[in-house]
Amino acid sequence: MKNFLTPRPVVLALAAAALAATSLAGCSSQDDDAAAGSTAAASETAASWVLDELNDGSLLEVTSSWEGETSTNVDLGGSIDLVLALDAVEQAADRSAKITDAVAADLATYVGAGTEIYSGASAKALVLALSQERDATDFGGLDLVERVESTVTREGEAQGRISDSSEYGDYANTLGQAYAAAGLTLAGSPLADDAVDFLLDQQCEAGFFRLDFAAADAAEQDCDAAGDLGDQAADVTAIVAVQLAAVAEKASDDVSEALDDARAWLVSQQAEDGSFADPENGVNANSTGLAGWALRDLGATAEADKAAAWLTGLQITEGERGKLADEIGALAYDTAALEAGREHGITDPLDRTQWVRVAAQVVPALSAPAAK
Repeated sequence: MKNFLTPRPVVLALAAAALAATSLAGCSSQDDDAAAGSTAAASETAASWVLDELNDGSLLEVTSSWEGETSTNVDLGGSIDLVLALDAVEQAADRSAKITDAVAADLATYVGAGTEIYSGASAKALVLALSQERDATDFGGLDLVERVESTVTREGEAQGRISDSSEYGDYANTLGQAYAAAGLTLAGSPLADDAVDFLLDQQCEAGFFRLDFAAADAAEQDCDAAGDLGDQAADVTAIVAVQLAAVAEKASDDVSEALDDARAWLVSQQAEDGSFADPENGVNANSTGLAGWALRDLGATAEADKAAAWLTGLQITEGERGKLADEIGALAYDTAALEAGREHGITDPLDRTQWVRVAAQVVPALSAPAAK
């Protein structure tokens, strides 16, 4: 899964390959219970592994390559992803609180400082603050509710749309809109309905949500006015579905209909072995993890279980020998990454970044939803 909420591109080494099939078809109810137990354990070991990757400041790090130069920096967006994943299954509350404190301490780096306002990042930080039951009007010294509201278009065809205020340009997209819609709804903002309505306009007739908005000055802002959208990744629809599902009870009937359509589309995209793909990188654990999480939240339990079973086929378990013997709980991006890890290990920072990002996103897909 790419980091769509960062103003500057990050190039990661991502390999794509066909994956071995794993299926729950034909299981008895006793087998289903055993599978649920095994995936719950897989969720816990994945969480444990990725938590061990936190630096001394309680943040994940990302190593990226850009124009021939490699650098390692704190990954605030990935750290937020991890907390939201752990919150979804009620794991590691103490560690999540420390990560949240660390994000708050360096918040301006992520959401923009001064006149720079990154709308999607600000909205995602708002969802983090609310998920952690922090004061969203004073998180990291910022009023995140007011900040996100300031990015929302107030009138015209684009009413409800978020946009960046940045010298780098406007990188706002449907993912940021999803966090804005959820965050503003949970915060009781008067702009929540507009943000939700604009988000729903990004859902196409087939049921998926597109990533990119129409031009800000376009006469039509909805998905079906955009013409040929090409292949759509399940990642975007999955993230939107998770955010909308969290506020469905507070929102209109239109949200329920949109979630039904998103669920149907996601189910239609799932391979027989339980996996999901994105158009650039093929079948992979990130897409499958996000889709599996969404399917659980949307009540598609059988399909979510298939996704979880497929994911466990890429997880390092007790009994592993060789160069991955100390990586119990980690999940590979795909079979090519798993084979490469077994041959070379994952000590290279670029390779390890890929494994960390997988683990941070699959925890909810491997576990039944927490009771609310």
